[in-house]
Amino acid sequence: MKIKKIIKHQWECILRYVYIKCWDIPNKNEKIFLFESRDGFSFTDSPRYVFNELMKRPSLENSKFVWIYSRHVVLDDLKTTLPFVDERVMFVKRDTISYAKILAKANYLITNSTFPFWFVKSAHQIYLNTWHGTPLKKMGFDLPDSELSKNVIRNFLMADVILSPNDHMTNILKNSYKLDGIYTGVIAEVGLPRMDTIGTAKDILRRQFSAHDIEFDELKQTILYAPTFRGMGPNQMDDSVNHLLNDVQKMQYFFEHRYNFLVKVHPYVYRKLKKILPATHLIPDYVDTNDVLQITDILITDYSSVFFDFLNFKKPILFYVWDQKDYDSERGMYFTKDDLPGPVFTKLQLLQKYIGDGDFQLNRSLLMKSMTVNDDGNASRRAVNILLGEKKITATSKKNILIVAGKHRLTGEEIKTISLLSYEFDVTLLLSTNNTLNAELKKVRKMYIFGHILMTPFEKIMRSKDGVEREYKRLVGMIDWDKIIVLDEKIKKSKFCS
Repeated sequence: MKIKKIIKHQWECILRYVYIKCWDIPNKNEKIFLFESRDGFSFTDSPRYVFNELMKRPSLENSKFVWIYSRHVVLDDLKTTLPFVDERVMFVKRDTISYAKILAKANYLITNSTFPFWFVKSAHQIYLNTWHGTPLKKMGFDLPDSELSKNVIRNFLMADVILSPNDHMTNILKNSYKLDGIYTGVIAEVGLPRMDTIGTAKDILRRQFSAHDIEFDELKQTILYAPTFRGMGPNQMDDSVNHLLNDVQKMQYFFEHRYNFLVKVHPYVYRKLKKILPATHLIPDYVDTNDVLQITDILITDYSSVFFDFLNFKKPILFYVWDQKDYDSERGMYFTKDDLPGPVFTKLQLLQKYIGDGDFQLNRSLLMKSMTVNDDGNASRRAVNILLGEKKITATSKKNILIVAGKHRLTGEEIKTISLLSYEFDVTLLLSTNNTLNAELKKVRKMYIFGHILMTPFEKIMRSKDGVEREYKRLVGMIDWDKIIVLDEKIKKSKFCS
């Protein structure tokens, strides 16, 4: 195990070195668009729809379009999701030398998640973050441990444009991720491109289902069970997988004679569930959920934001939350039971009986209607117009202070002073990952020093200005602070924030 960690560390050092050597060198020969969806595990979600829209633009006929794929997937499977592919499209494996080079050289970067901790957007790049849905469960600084979002916040602050489907998501970005007052890019409330349906979805699914022996009768109605991930991160999975497996087996037995019963789980869960659940009902991870929603008649979910995407179909949405009390206490949700567009069940037997009775009540509250105001089939076009600079949206920011604490342990007097400052200024506290203050200074935005320094060995020795500036941008994005206060003496001597 130690040998694997050493090899991984050494390989990351090589990737960072290659990335640095290619970084901030303008690519003038051609336009390169890079797409990455969920760390390369699929070619799905909004990046797929942005890609489709870009491929149609006559002005981009000489451009290159690069899709990133993970070493853990089968590339040919992922390719089946893309309806439009020609000689302009390339595929690059993640965490390779080619990946480091293209991530540095691409003119346009599109992702629905985050790029690696060693990524720094350069001056010649335009970064569009589509994110991956309207949140139901709490996110960002609303979580008990804000450190879990350290790479997300770093990526958001580097993005030129972040897409938002509605006012709720915009508020989450501004407040729950504390972008308000510091973010100098654009939060574009234009809808999610993935809500622009593709007419070929059924044909794509037919081929994908056949390739994986998924049982599907086109004469039957279809139930989709799409539970979310329980836990705080990929390495913090709880023991709910066993409960999920037991429920799926019961649902499969109960529904299979009357309905097609399909299961689409969170990517973190899929990697574990695929080893123990028969493939006849489990939809492969690379299949686009929004394609599956187009053939779904009844959606069963829990805390997943997938139900927001299903609202426009005006079909039954049922919530099965067997662990509601535990989930509320550990993570929590932004909406109450009364806000949801369908009945909530805590017992599987009651859910099955409700479906068996067939008396479905659709509940479209005004709140839920506000979530779909931009779902008009043109979100991809609007997003691409902004990406290419055809439509300008300006953002404002206010005066802000960066306090670099690093490993310095704040005294009671320092905490009091910072707290007072936060009432008058927008205050960001930059901490080492082992110097957390989750119970204190809740009004202050906390960012973290993590990952390996993005400098070559020579730059470290010489304390190169270019290297220091690049590392600074890696940690805090492209922010031009009004005032910087350095408390950590070691960082002060390094001229990190000079």
